[in-house]
Amino acid sequence: MKKTSETLRGDHYFNRDQLLFVNRATENFYAPFHNHDFLEIAFIAEGDGFHHAGDEVMKVRKGELFYIPIGYSHVFRPNSLSGKPLIVYNCVFSALLLQKLIAFSSDPGFISYLKQMEAGGLAFRAFRDRNGRFQKLFASLYEHYASPLAGAADYRHALLLQLLIELHQEQELERKDGRDGLSDASFRHVLHYLELHYGEELSLAALAETSGFSERHLQRLFHRHTGQTWHRYLQAFRIQKSGELLRGTDDKISIVAEKVGYRDIQSFVAVFKRITGLTPSQFRGKQLP
Repeated sequence: MKKTSETLRGDHYFNRDQLLFVNRATENFYAPFHNHDFLEIAFIAEGDGFHHAGDEVMKVRKGELFYIPIGYSHVFRPNSLSGKPLIVYNCVFSALLLQKLIAFSSDPGFISYLKQMEAGGLAFRAFRDRNGRFQKLFASLYEHYASPLAGAADYRHALLLQLLIELHQEQELERKDGRDGLSDASFRHVLHYLELHYGEELSLAALAETSGFSERHLQRLFHRHTGQTWHRYLQAFRIQKSGELLRGTDDKISIVAEKVGYRDIQSFVAVFKRITGLTPSQFRGKQLP
């Protein structure tokens, strides 16, 4: 059965002729499944949860962002099991604002991209913030959204223009990588597999066999999407999970090491100290700020 979708109107969000609204919201279970008559770019600032997008439910986490076109139904939900808040930056803007940005732009490819966006020709897309640049942009947009200073509106529009340029460049990179046969959504499945099996013995060869991609190609993809080799990414994820176990359980350090995939306690301690600067014992005993 098709889900009922409520329509949100830009008149409720836009003050005077600003045509732009930015907030930082803690998602809940009460917001309705909705579409809107404006464009939205959303960024996961903290936590993890789920994005009900169209007919799909996808797991989301910090550092992911989404382009949501006019009329596309969606809603974010927190992860009830983790107990951590899901915090999302929402940048919403009218298609009318794109006319001003188009007039300011000079690159033909980017102008075509904005015109497609204005005409509703761009579909829902998911992206990954590979080097923190999107996080900085959203934080700056949020910081300057309510500024009363002279030129503040133009500054916000310049930040939005930069955000759209970054999205366009990211999409161009994906298009170039398309001949390798992996979309952004496909790589998310690779990461999801690691999140489910990080406590097992994992190798790049086994991951390549599971995903259907070559080892060399997977290495390129990890570097492109995360800025790390697959092994460094796996190590960092395992240490993150071990930190949660050290703080949240009374398990012995050897048990924690085994749960996150380390069979050699000395290797675990060495990697843990390299990444966190503390031994597991020191980390467990340190008071949270």
